[in-house]
Amino acid sequence: MKFRDIFWLSYKDLNEKRVRTALTIIMVMIGVASIIALVSLTTGISQSIQASLQSLGPTSIILTSTKSTGFSLSDVDGILSLPNVSSVTPLVEGSGTLVSTNENESVTVVGISQQGLEQLLGGTPNLYQGSVYNSTISPASLIGYTLAFPSTTGGRQNLALGQPFTLRAGGRRANSYSIPIAGILQSYSSAIIPINTAVFMPLQAAEDMLGRSSFNTLLVKSTNTSSVSSLTTELTDIYGNNARVISTQQLAATASSIIGSITVLLILIAGISLLVAAIGIMNIMLMSVLERTHEIGIMKSLGFKQRDVLYIFLIQALLIGFVGGIVGIGVGTGASYALAIGVSHSSPNTTSSSSSSSFGAGSSPGRFGGGEGAPPRAVAFGRGSPSSSRSSGISFTPALTIGTVVEALLVAMLVSMFAGLYPAWRASKMEPIEALRQL
Repeated sequence: MKFRDIFWLSYKDLNEKRVRTALTIIMVMIGVASIIALVSLTTGISQSIQASLQSLGPTSIILTSTKSTGFSLSDVDGILSLPNVSSVTPLVEGSGTLVSTNENESVTVVGISQQGLEQLLGGTPNLYQGSVYNSTISPASLIGYTLAFPSTTGGRQNLALGQPFTLRAGGRRANSYSIPIAGILQSYSSAIIPINTAVFMPLQAAEDMLGRSSFNTLLVKSTNTSSVSSLTTELTDIYGNNARVISTQQLAATASSIIGSITVLLILIAGISLLVAAIGIMNIMLMSVLERTHEIGIMKSLGFKQRDVLYIFLIQALLIGFVGGIVGIGVGTGASYALAIGVSHSSPNTTSSSSSSSFGAGSSPGRFGGGEGAPPRAVAFGRGSPSSSRSSGISFTPALTIGTVVEALLVAMLVSMFAGLYPAWRASKMEPIEALRQL
């Protein structure tokens, strides 16, 4: 029998039972859409994190103090004297509150030199307006894009170039400072510091404003990628428990491993939907076989072979899987982009800030000596103050490849085909006489 005729007989039965067919297709669609959305979202997040870490460079090592006193210039000079070290960038980080007439907003205050800013951002700062401040005591600032264009104003510019804004910082005895804006950064995605909601200023200005006399963090650059591991080990031996030492290579590997494990778990959960769909397909196919028993008897009496009947029902199952897969890919793609937009705009503003740290403010002196004591205050990398509900604003684009689409479609069709095997086999094995008796 011609394939065209077999295909028409398969489609004809599905078309006659439209409601039942549509419900079965929806079950397949839910499973495929779940897989597409989860895979594209987790892949997009993984790529965003990897890109953020790689902006620091594969030779970067981050030292974060864990004690009440921070790194000093002695530590900077000592690390610079080590083999395979090309540069050391000190940072002073703390929490502050941007005071406005509408709503106060927690921000991250970062003190860093102009050269250090280039090391942190992976090159010359990408500016929306203005220029980078000079590395002087003057508290001129460079602000993140989200601070200038907050979501609460519908994306309208709230802080303008050259316009001073009021920043409250300095711990429990917080003082208010009027800070002029030298420049506004373009939007950045960072896994280290929430750049879009940060206020950058010269080191000395940040130290005076935050009441510090030491550095929170040191960004160390190795001369080459092959020496990163040995340098990380050496710095860990020097500082011990007084500092957290981790390279961007380690961060990238850890992030990739965690996201990979989460992706597998989510896919297994989404696979349950396909299992339910498979049971539904088997159910509808068995019902179709029972309803068409007499018709099957007539077809066999007219000369239809067992394989012809088998193909009719298998093609029905494949059609359900194919249509469900195509619709699921479309729905899953749309859902992933909608969720990505929702996550990017879900960080609310806050009206309070905290002066305490969630990631350690300083370190007791290491082998190279230490700075003067300072109250423990600094915010964690990648976070605002503990009381703030504003995040660093994860910004990512779902990553959907042709391979993922093809695999999802093949899985839907294979699941449908295997679910339809038994009903199709049962239909093909019917004896014509027995089938015709069931009028």
